[in-house]
Amino acid sequence: MNMKFAIVKSRINMELNNIDKLHSELQARGLLEQLPSRVSSLSDQFQLRAVGSILHDFYTCAENIFKIIARYIDESTPDGSDWHLELLQQMSTDIANIRPYVISSQTLQYLNEYKGFRHIFRNIYGFNLIAERIERLLDLFDPTIKLLKQDIQSFIQKMDEAISS
Repeated sequence: MNMKFAIVKSRINMELNNIDKLHSELQARGLLEQLPSRVSSLSDQFQLRAVGSILHDFYTCAENIFKIIARYIDESTPDGSDWHLELLQQMSTDIANIRPYVISSQTLQYLNEYKGFRHIFRNIYGFNLIAERIERLLDLFDPTIKLLKQDIQSFIQKMDEAISS
């Protein structure tokens, strides 16, 4: 498990770095602050699509982390039509003698909003995106990333301690 977990940690860190890049893109354009310029940016259809793509990518990064954990630690990846939701729920659950929960219930609630948005983003035309929904996700972006990173670091620490003992 030591070598396998080292690989898991490396892959998780790669995805966390991707999340940092996405955060930097939004921050560099002033989209994480509630400013009049953000409202103006989101009234531009092209800009709205670009921001939607970044929010889509954010949830994809989080889900990639969860797929890595499900595959290499849980050795059980959900399937079927609801697998995205089942994976999210699996990550918020302690699995006896395997691992502690990966994300808190609060993180699950926040991420579930991004999961729902990603589904919409993939299945509608970009000109049908709703600026208010994207604004809400931008408002949640910093707190969601903060909680996700705290949860992941706590999970890694607990796993390291369990492996060491």
